[in-house]
Amino acid sequence: MTTNQAAVTEQPAQSETKEEEKNNAAESGTGTDSITTLVNKNHSISASYIPSDLVTVDLPSTRDTQLRSVAADGLTKLFKAAESAGLELYCCSGYRSYETQSELYAWNVDTYGVDGAELVSARPGMSEHQLGLAMDVTSATVGFDLLESFGATPEGQFIKDNAHKYGFIVRYPQGKTDITGYAYEPWHLRYLGVDVATAIYNSGKTMEEYYGTN
Repeated sequence: MTTNQAAVTEQPAQSETKEEEKNNAAESGTGTDSITTLVNKNHSISASYIPSDLVTVDLPSTRDTQLRSVAADGLTKLFKAAESAGLELYCCSGYRSYETQSELYAWNVDTYGVDGAELVSARPGMSEHQLGLAMDVTSATVGFDLLESFGATPEGQFIKDNAHKYGFIVRYPQGKTDITGYAYEPWHLRYLGVDVATAIYNSGKTMEEYYGTN
């Protein structure tokens, strides 16, 4: 029993080492492959970019969706922490190809007009979802939809207060539309790794403000 217990005790340390190696490799990547790369209305990515390490997310979801493996690992830990707090989160939308984003943006333009679409949908090539590092999350309390009211739910509050511990930030916070260019999206999480996500969370800034760019 003592030997088995020792083996079990050692496993988390080994797992953490592998995760740190994965994070370090991703952070040391250049350009679009770096987990800390900025994508917004002023910083776009190639239409041909597809992350090489996409995995299907094995978590409660409203549809099948993917993330880069390092982001999927962080999201799994975040969901488990929420579950331990008596909350249940659901994945809604992760990786999107350039083509899928084009279709989504066109739908939003048809529905809300160009000005309205610009607040709620990224143009193709300007979406973090194409990076494979963004996940929209939801819960039963908002009917599994993506609503601003999610931010006031227990799940939304948990996300706001704890996402950084697992490498994520709420990318488009309330009251920052003039900086991010997007309406408040309490459901949109961006993976940056624990160190950068925590630094941004503690600063109270958006990613643009923290990076000193627009």
